[in-house]
Amino acid sequence: MEDTSPDPTVTEDEVFGGINSLTRSLDKLDDRGLILSLSAFAEDALGSLLKAYLIPSNASAQLLEGFNAPLGTLSARIKAAYAMGLITKEQFSDLERLRKIRNDFAHTWKPISLTQTKVATLVQGMNYSRIDSRFPMSVHEKVRSSISCLLIELRSAAHQIHKRGTQARLSGNHLIAGFPGNDFSARLAEARKEYARIQHQLETTDGEEGAFNRQLLTALSDRIALVGHPLTPEQKAEIGGLCEQVRSLRAKHAV
Repeated sequence: MEDTSPDPTVTEDEVFGGINSLTRSLDKLDDRGLILSLSAFAEDALGSLLKAYLIPSNASAQLLEGFNAPLGTLSARIKAAYAMGLITKEQFSDLERLRKIRNDFAHTWKPISLTQTKVATLVQGMNYSRIDSRFPMSVHEKVRSSISCLLIELRSAAHQIHKRGTQARLSGNHLIAGFPGNDFSARLAEARKEYARIQHQLETTDGEEGAFNRQLLTALSDRIALVGHPLTPEQKAEIGGLCEQVRSLRAKHAV
C-alpha cells in the first residue's frame, strides 16, 4: 500500500529558500532574463504544488516528470492547477500572461523588451502584488513584484497541503449487487444461498476459476451489508453468524 500521509519533514527553508534566492537575483537581470527566470520558477513551483496535491503514486510522478510527461510543461501545469482548484482565477490569469510573455521572449533571437506594445499590454493586465506596498514605477518592476508575490503564494499553497494533509483522496468506488427480497429475512436467506454456492465452488475449483470464486467471496462481505439493518436480537445474531462464516471461509482460502 502506498503511503498517502503528509510529509512532516518539509521545512520553511525548503519552501521559501528558493524564492528568496530568486528575488535577490532579479534586480541584476534584463527583461529577457527576468521573464525566463520567473517562468522557470513558476513551472517548478506549480510542479511542486501538483505533486503535493496528487495521490502519491507512480502514476502521479509520471504525469509530472520525464520525457513528454502530460503535466511537464508550464502551460499544462497552469491549466491542471486551475482545473483542480489549487490556484485562483486571478492567479491563473497572471500565470497565463507570464506564459505568453515567456513565449514571445523565448521564441525570438531579436531584441525584445517589456515595453513593446503587445508585451506591455499583458503586463498591464497583471494583478498588483498583494504583499508589496510600493507602486511599481515600470513594467519591469510590475512583473517582478506581481509574479514574485504569486510564486510565494504557490510555494505557500504546496506547504499548506503538506502541513494540513489536504491532498487528493481516493473517491472511486465499485458497484455492489444487493439481494432480492422484500424484507430482511428474505434477503438474508438469499445471502446464505450465495454463501453456500460460493463455498461449494471454492471446494471444487482452482486456478483462474478458483481466483474468480475467491473474488466472489470477498464481494459477499460487502454485499451482506445490503441485506439490511437487523431489527431484533435474533436477526442481529443471524447476520453476525453469516459474517463470521464468510470471514472463516476467506481465511481458509486465502492465497
